[in-house]
Amino acid sequence: MQAVLAQMDLEDALLGIDKMPSTLTDEEKKRKDRKALTQLHLHLSNEILQDVMKEKTAAALWKRLEQILFKEILLNLEAIEVQYDKEDLGLILLCSLPPSYSTLRDTILYSRESLTVDEVYDSLTSYDKMKHLVVKPDSQGEGLIVRERQDRNADDNRGRTQERNPRGKSKGRSKSSNRGKTCNFCKKKGHIKSECYKLQNKIKRKAANQKGKQPENFGEADVVEDYSDGELLVASVNDFKVSEEWILDSGCTFHMSPNRDWFTTYETVSEGVVLMGNNASCKIAGIGTIKVKMFDGVVKTLSDVRHVPELKRNLILLSTLDSKGYRYTAKNEVLKISKRSLVVMKGQRKIAKLYVLQGSTFTGNAAVTSSSLSDDDITKLWHMRLGHMSENGMTELSKRGLLDGQGICKLNFCEHCVFGKQKRVRFTRGIHNMKGTLEYIHSDLWGPSRVPSRGGANYMLTFIDDFSRKVWAFFLKQKSDVFFTFKSWKIMIEKQTGK
Repeated sequence: MQAVLAQMDLEDALLGIDKMPSTLTDEEKKRKDRKALTQLHLHLSNEILQDVMKEKTAAALWKRLEQILFKEILLNLEAIEVQYDKEDLGLILLCSLPPSYSTLRDTILYSRESLTVDEVYDSLTSYDKMKHLVVKPDSQGEGLIVRERQDRNADDNRGRTQERNPRGKSKGRSKSSNRGKTCNFCKKKGHIKSECYKLQNKIKRKAANQKGKQPENFGEADVVEDYSDGELLVASVNDFKVSEEWILDSGCTFHMSPNRDWFTTYETVSEGVVLMGNNASCKIAGIGTIKVKMFDGVVKTLSDVRHVPELKRNLILLSTLDSKGYRYTAKNEVLKISKRSLVVMKGQRKIAKLYVLQGSTFTGNAAVTSSSLSDDDITKLWHMRLGHMSENGMTELSKRGLLDGQGICKLNFCEHCVFGKQKRVRFTRGIHNMKGTLEYIHSDLWGPSRVPSRGGANYMLTFIDDFSRKVWAFFLKQKSDVFFTFKSWKIMIEKQTGK
């Protein structure tokens, strides 16, 4: 359809009247839009035309068609019983957006826990209405990028991209629509505040001036470089002081901490450079081990921890734990790290959607940080310590003061207790001693097929006689035809055999 409109020199109408060339008069723009609208009406089927007749412009009709056709694709997938989660459908729609929506796409992806098609539709509709009216302020957030290298003098441009302004893209506003408007920033006519070059230059100069400042002046995150293959970690830091919590992360390359006093063993290193978010750099001071007391009281030792004094977060790398045989799962805002059936670490999701370790750091014999456990966690902890004792038994021990004075609440579902009470039963092999044909029939339904047959069949129904091993096969277009086919086959067999 775009080719037809392009041949008639009407493709500009799909962008909207405001985005047509400024050389055209208002009357010519409206006439061109009406021609494109009528061409779209003539090429649409009656079923689709009924849903888009209320649209008054070609651009609005085209946008409505995109929504209808996307939903039609979803209906076709459901017709062949291909099931997609609502979150997957939302991701498919986001990935199909043009490059001009890259900023909105990233915002939707990284700011929500779950996503649906309806939420994406609502966000796109609101974005289209507001993008020409609202000037978006610069984000205060900074990214935390962890890179490593072996040579401090290595090429700085290797594997990096140049700085780009994600808001520097043209918004496609025609100059004719701004002729009578006045900028609220420079007070000149001919443009609006979002298109003011003076404002854009001021923002760039302000950002450049802040690059030389130390990270203590801002609640920004850090960019770290070390001496190995580069990895990426994005985090949000809002504190002015160094945090005493451990963040469970999957993006950095090693465990890292800015606290020198936490290290039980320490080795000074001369290689390694730390590059902060404001381009200020510092060195990696050393490598060592740190002891951490977990939620269940067990003390674990983190090895190969990098000492980076300028960091504001303590980081535990999940991929390193994964390489050592641990596995991690997240559910109900709790991240569990386990080895076989034993949970060794827990992380609770807090602000900025970061998982914070439930435990405490040891320096000598003293704990530096602590993360309080809830009543449910205390109950489950004692339940596991006492060999999965019942709730009534733990309540009795608590009344006698044998559980360190800690109370016991209602015990939640324990998967290990359920599995321990189950008994595995072996499936016996079926024995059928048939003395004649049609005494025992095996039936099986296969489908749906990804590619239908030339006759349109998506399923195959088979009947197999246990005695003679004779096979009857029937091809079905719909699953609901099984019972009708069975009755037809039964009548046919009765007529042929007289049974």
